[in-house]
Amino acid sequence: MMLVFASVLGFGQSLSDVNDLLGKSQYKKAKEAIDKHLSDTKNAAKADGWYYKGRVYNAYSKDSSLSPAEAMKLKMDAFEAFKKYQQMDSKELSFLLENHVSYFDLYNGFFDIGAREFNNKNFSGSFEGFKNALTVEEYIKSKNYEYSGFKFSNLDTSLVQNIAMAANNAKDEVSAVKYYRKLTDANLKGEQYLNIYVFLLDYYTKANDEANFNAILEKGKTLYPDNDYWVEVELDKVAKTGNREALYAKYEELAKRYPDKYVYPYNLAVELFNDLYTHDPKPTDIEGYRKRITETLKAAIKLDKGTDANMLMSRHITNIAYDLQDSVNKYKGMKQDQVNKRNEFKALYLKKVDEAIPYAEACVTYYAAQASLKPIQKANYKNVLDNLSQLYAAKKDDKKAAEYEKKKADLGN
Repeated sequence: MMLVFASVLGFGQSLSDVNDLLGKSQYKKAKEAIDKHLSDTKNAAKADGWYYKGRVYNAYSKDSSLSPAEAMKLKMDAFEAFKKYQQMDSKELSFLLENHVSYFDLYNGFFDIGAREFNNKNFSGSFEGFKNALTVEEYIKSKNYEYSGFKFSNLDTSLVQNIAMAANNAKDEVSAVKYYRKLTDANLKGEQYLNIYVFLLDYYTKANDEANFNAILEKGKTLYPDNDYWVEVELDKVAKTGNREALYAKYEELAKRYPDKYVYPYNLAVELFNDLYTHDPKPTDIEGYRKRITETLKAAIKLDKGTDANMLMSRHITNIAYDLQDSVNKYKGMKQDQVNKRNEFKALYLKKVDEAIPYAEACVTYYAAQASLKPIQKANYKNVLDNLSQLYAAKKDDKKAAEYEKKKADLGN
């Protein structure tokens, strides 16, 4: 009995010393004392020593002389010690007396390190701090602990976002994606989360991860249906293939999907226009392209609240007219077949001139009604006036040609 009594007394005295050192804020010495205490296998087999280890290590981790890595190591050791105490003592009286505040204090400590190191641009350290805070938080939630009425939410969006941001800044894209996916998997939406979907799409594009790319794209379209970014991503993906017909088909698909949006038929017309008139080699089906541009622009004009579609249509038809004029000039002979061909192409040329004029005049009407013009609008206005002057000159209407030439001069430089 004397031996048993001495053993218990020795155990109690040791933890009492540790507690005294804690009370005096001598945390380094307290750490040495608890380490020595637990080095005895008999002491390590009892629960209370592990509770004290958690308290001591957590207290010492706040020493300003420690590096962030050292502080986090101490905090994580404290966390493991607390969990071991609970495993060894199902009644966990020490925790009940403090209402599990030690776990909340560990969470706060890790979070503070994460925030401080982020501000110090030590993003790797920040990532570890925030990640450890989440580890402790998830344990607290698994136990359904609360403190003074406070409980963590099911998904701590701010903390998860902080972890991902720190990882991304630390050039650890894999970890950033892992934590950003926690947010997108929860279908979070709002302007503050839009960039997360954008980041993930960019990542999966570079990784050639078709399945995840499509999953995030569809989710973005569902959660942000009015945002045009998703369409830009779809178009960019097709454009990068270099398949022009696939790009045309995508624009046509979008025009059907969004029948009230002018931009898709207009942009399709721009792509067709550039391929026909400005790129080499030219398409072999020139007439097919001309017809397609005309039909597409007619659809765009109905939706255009400005005048870009009218402007492009006038240029398109004028280009056709000039091609016909070149054909007129090919037939210079005086033989009847040459004269007939010349007259035939001249009639077609003048017909196209007549077709181009209403679209160009619609542009003039629009620009003239504007209270002020941006530099690009002014340049376009002068171009369309110059074009109209030439079109009327082709019709031998010198009065109209002079009228539009004067309007252009009145605009100045």
